[in-house]
Amino acid sequence: MAKPRLEPHPTAITWSASGAINLEIAPKPYTITRMAIVGRLTSITTTSVTNLNDPYDRVISRLALDGGGKTLFNFTNLRIPYHMGRFLGCQAPRPSAIAGSLTAVEQDFVLILHFGVAPWRVNPITGMLEPNPYDLTGGIPPSGSGNLTLTGAFGAAAAMGTNNTINAGTFDVYLWGVQPDPGDSPLAYMPRALPSWNMITPTLAATSGAFADGSNVPAGDFLHSVLLMATNGTGAPRDDSVLNSLQLYQQAENRPIITWGNSGGNPTDVKAAELLSQFQTLCPIYSDDVTTLCDAIASGGTPGVITVSRTPSDSGLYYFPLHLHTWGNPLGSLYGIDMRSVAEGVLRFKYGVSDATGVTLDILYRKYQLNPNHPANMPAPVKQAA
Repeated sequence: MAKPRLEPHPTAITWSASGAINLEIAPKPYTITRMAIVGRLTSITTTSVTNLNDPYDRVISRLALDGGGKTLFNFTNLRIPYHMGRFLGCQAPRPSAIAGSLTAVEQDFVLILHFGVAPWRVNPITGMLEPNPYDLTGGIPPSGSGNLTLTGAFGAAAAMGTNNTINAGTFDVYLWGVQPDPGDSPLAYMPRALPSWNMITPTLAATSGAFADGSNVPAGDFLHSVLLMATNGTGAPRDDSVLNSLQLYQQAENRPIITWGNSGGNPTDVKAAELLSQFQTLCPIYSDDVTTLCDAIASGGTPGVITVSRTPSDSGLYYFPLHLHTWGNPLGSLYGIDMRSVAEGVLRFKYGVSDATGVTLDILYRKYQLNPNHPANMPAPVKQAA
């Protein structure tokens, strides 16, 4: 009977400013269903700190996983994957940003990548909702040879912000998986689908009216969900004034699927995309964009007042859980919109640009390829005539 496993990869990754990441993950005798990258920044020096937006997700600047001739994920920054995990309900919270003057302080954090589409499940025995780390709806099949490689790069020593210098650190990779016993059916341990996650950064060259600009959704595979991140200004903070409208449009049928904002082209209209798209998660989550104001302790020793200001949404993040738009189709309800036989441009994000100076728009497509070696995906045998 197949058995679950959770273990650290035997080789750690050593931090080096702007250095390369290259780690062989395989061979592994089990399907990998979830990966965690545990960062331990063992020496940070700070003076008068100005932290950047999403500071911990800038420590690694890019990351990709390739194996078996496929790119399983390719992140051109780790800010979007972190927030995507939050909206899926399977991400660890970040520690508070470092302030003040410190020497050789340690700070730990983790990035969780869940490869399936069901990070939570209802326990059939207890009826309770519980984490589902051994989720076989998606994953990376067992490998007997070294053909699964994690590559990328670290950010600069000051990646987290001004006067916030990373001096040393290590990164450990933890893996969850399902290992077969001899004679097990592939149904017991084989993932039904393989992740195929990638990011693009369309050019925002000029301002435009409502829905006048856009980017085609890449064809192929199943499109489970999409997260867009808009940034603006020095240090690329997330920003809600870049777009004035946002729409997912089906061009073959000439109809909108999801629309945020209206023909007026006002940036405040698209604020609804943040408020409502971030709400439609497993459990509505609180914003990460928190400001803490702490008055100085008075000379007499009386503690000051701590004020926490929490925003109602995370600026510049627009989440599209497209598997919710495929009801009536069991396979689509799992993996999203079937893009396997559609032409490029049939599905398109349409938007208007309010500010085109010093801005970026990153888009993460969370797509899936059906595993041809899973019995449920194999064609039915042809019956021979008697």
